[in-house]
Amino acid sequence: MSSREQILAKLKQNRPQGPALPDIHAVPFIRYDDKLAAFAGLIRNLGGEAITLADGQSVLDAVRQRWPQHGRLIDLTAEGTEQAANPHDWQDVDIAIVPGQLAVAENAAVWVSHAGNDWRSIYFLTQKLVLVVPRDAIVDTMLDAYSRIRIDEHGFGAFISGSSRTADIEQSLVMGAHGAMAALVIFV
Repeated sequence: MSSREQILAKLKQNRPQGPALPDIHAVPFIRYDDKLAAFAGLIRNLGGEAITLADGQSVLDAVRQRWPQHGRLIDLTAEGTEQAANPHDWQDVDIAIVPGQLAVAENAAVWVSHAGNDWRSIYFLTQKLVLVVPRDAIVDTMLDAYSRIRIDEHGFGAFISGSSRTADIEQSLVMGAHGAMAALVIFV
């Protein structure tokens, strides 16, 4: 046995026992009295917005009210929506309306896993991302969210939160550095 192997063997023998992991089910986690208000407040801090549709209001009405002047709009929640032949076909999308399956109040994240979207590039190439989430599909924490999702359901799934931003470049806040410049979550 080489001196290196001897040293490693002694280290392995004398390695201290690690601390016991906490039982995440033993302690009550965060619970919100109003999940929607918690979600809306946090996403506002992240540079996005969350709204609930008014009676008789459509998703398109809400989007056009928020952004009356816009370029190419793709609505993946509508029947017969155009599909992209390749991921680069989404490069000029101004507003993308996409389905979200689940919202998390703890961090204002939305789970997206859309079977009809062959190219996930739309989530990151669009200038304004609109996530449409069922009103009753909001949970308190990520722990709750992971118990409700199936990661392998469509080959792609991600949690998306707020608009993309960074302040790493010369200590200036840059919106849309890694994705959409604006995010709107609509609860229906």
